[in-house]
Amino acid sequence: MLMQRGLPLLAPEPPAWVKLRPQVPADAEALGALYWDSYPKGLAAVDLEDAVEEMEGVFAGEYGTPIDAASLVVEDPAGGLIGCVQTVTSPPWEGIPAVPFVIELFVHPDHRRRGLGTLLLSAAAHACHAEGWQSIALNVQDETAAEASYLYRALGFAQITPTVAVEG
Repeated sequence: MLMQRGLPLLAPEPPAWVKLRPQVPADAEALGALYWDSYPKGLAAVDLEDAVEEMEGVFAGEYGTPIDAASLVVEDPAGGLIGCVQTVTSPPWEGIPAVPFVIELFVHPDHRRRGLGTLLLSAAAHACHAEGWQSIALNVQDETAAEASYLYRALGFAQITPTVAVEG
């Protein structure tokens, strides 16, 4: 289900116990492990190695051009990664609107329901608005639709129809 919302979207202050920062290529291995731990096995990656390769692909631009200011991680007090949002322009899939597109939003299961997903998505949207964008979009997979769409709807996202290229 493709969803979009207009900007701005106010970003809440991070809880005192977390650090929010842009992701960097050196995070690829830790992001891969977090990605692997955050989804049911086999849903987002075949194995841990595949999950790390997916994250390396994000940095290489395989899923669109990363928006650095809107691709963020949350660190716990010990510096471990516990959440991530990855936002791109020009993703390779058909039907995606020409606005910043969230390709991933994931939080470690042990840290869910603490507002970290809201924090990450709101901060990414805020960064996109600061760069002059008027809206942001994302896609909800059927496997995660119930939980994810609740968060997105609470943040003002609405379902949209995929854009269709017109041949001339």
